[in-house]
Amino acid sequence: MVKGRQGLYLEAWKFGVYISIPIFASWYYSYPETQQYWADYWQYIKYPENPNTNVRQKIKELGEQKEKEKEQRMVYQQQLRELQKAAERSESYRKNETTTALPVVPEGEVKASASWWKRAGGWVAGSKTGSE
Repeated sequence: MVKGRQGLYLEAWKFGVYISIPIFASWYYSYPETQQYWADYWQYIKYPENPNTNVRQKIKELGEQKEKEKEQRMVYQQQLRELQKAAERSESYRKNETTTALPVVPEGEVKASASWWKRAGGWVAGSKTGSE
């Protein structure tokens, strides 16, 4: 605890806060509209289901819903399989294209479509093969 006049002000301030918070909360939550809003928001009150509900029909509807979800999952899995196959075909095509489609250039010659690094003498920052 802080001593002196400053300590008295601090203690008075804390006491005021400790007393005002419950008073404000009691005043705020005393209105029925506010109580209804917060009860609905936090769902404090859950009423049981209507006893006149046909349980067999409800179980049947839940089963149909599960079947529909299962069918949707199967369609989704099939789509994913097709996408995976397409990706594998693309990958294998890209590998074949890079290994067979590139023309072989004899060592020392520079292709006409070579990058400007190679045209400048083959020197690239950090490479040991270029001129140093």
